[in-house]
Amino acid sequence: GDEVPNGAGIRFVIDGASPASFCGMERIVFLFDGHDGEAVAAARTQWKLAKAAGCGLTYWQQTESGRWEKKA
Repeated sequence: GDEVPNGAGIRFVIDGASPASFCGMERIVFLFDGHDGEAVAAARTQWKLAKAAGCGLTYWQQTESGRWEKKA
């Protein structure tokens, strides 16, 4: 759900879940399988919605060695 009873400022979104709003969070982290075409399409939709809402965005991708690399 979208309730935040503990006052958390960060929300992790997984398995194609979609927050009703980007408001009230310091950071929202979308985790998805970059090898799954449907998951990538859903993540692109979320990116566009967040951008339209005026959120600051970054995109990180895991490398073959397991490190995280900032892509956008």
